[in-house]
Amino acid sequence: MSATIVTLGELMMRLTPPRKLRLRQTSSLDLCHGGAEANVANALANLDLSSRFVTALPYTELGTQALMTLRANRVDTEFVSRLDGRMGLYFMEEGADARSGCVIYDRADTAFSRLSADDIDWDRVFDGADWFHISGITPAISASTLALTQKSIAAAKARGIHVSLDLNYRARLWNYGVDPIDVLPAMVAQVDSLIAGRGDCMPCIGIDGDGENGSDDWASSLSEKLKREFPNLANVAITIRASSSADQHDWKACLRDDSGIVFSREYALKNIVDRVGTGDAFCAGLIYGLLMEPTAQAAVEFGAAANCLKHSIVGDVAIVTASEVRSVAVDGGSGRLRR
Repeated sequence: MSATIVTLGELMMRLTPPRKLRLRQTSSLDLCHGGAEANVANALANLDLSSRFVTALPYTELGTQALMTLRANRVDTEFVSRLDGRMGLYFMEEGADARSGCVIYDRADTAFSRLSADDIDWDRVFDGADWFHISGITPAISASTLALTQKSIAAAKARGIHVSLDLNYRARLWNYGVDPIDVLPAMVAQVDSLIAGRGDCMPCIGIDGDGENGSDDWASSLSEKLKREFPNLANVAITIRASSSADQHDWKACLRDDSGIVFSREYALKNIVDRVGTGDAFCAGLIYGLLMEPTAQAAVEFGAAANCLKHSIVGDVAIVTASEVRSVAVDGGSGRLRR
């Protein structure tokens, strides 16, 4: 079986001080590219699924460089528009030990913010597509990208395509006079699969689980409430991260469908190389698992293993193969040298 997944969102340039320096200390910045939906598109292509990305990039050398990164990962870039505007940026200050990392966005007046749903040929975008993935980041950017997200969901649903939404709450982005809880519940009511982290559901849709946040009981009750409130949801996935320092996290996920709930194994991540994009790796792995694996348990294990591996990779993108992910999903990973 083969599958085609479409994603829509903004691809940005990421700038990071080397050697875990703070931004105020550094005299140089390492460059890569990322963005939630772009990370999912790239990861799915690396898993050997057909991955199609819808976005806009500027008519500049920076836009061309970003486009080349998508093509290097074998993403279908036919629907990447080139528009006036600037390249979106974000600055990543990595954490260390007890010091938290932080992200600073610079996304005003970008080419992507000028992309209109009316300029997109949705019949061609969704031709042969099996799945459409978006995140709550795109509607957080501006009123125009909110409208783009809403219209893209409607276009996918009109064509009978499975839609997944990763809530991905980013408090620093919702600053144009709209609160997420005003618009995201209506989106959740239209999609088929919902993905959320520990801090996403209350600010985005006003629902929380019972018991201690991050516990199995909390995740089970939260996913049950979400399925009850939104009967359109075929799948609800909740990710659970517990951090003891910037470099040591415990991570697992659960997946609820109509037959019940299953939990992945828990990963003790002790030497994190780069945590950015790990949630996107889970999204890509879960989509792959739901399309290609035989059971819900196997699907959530595949997604969790993709997330685990991404913690070991510098940059936003999970550069891993399906066989590598499946190996970790089966035995938890050993780090042994392969010969």
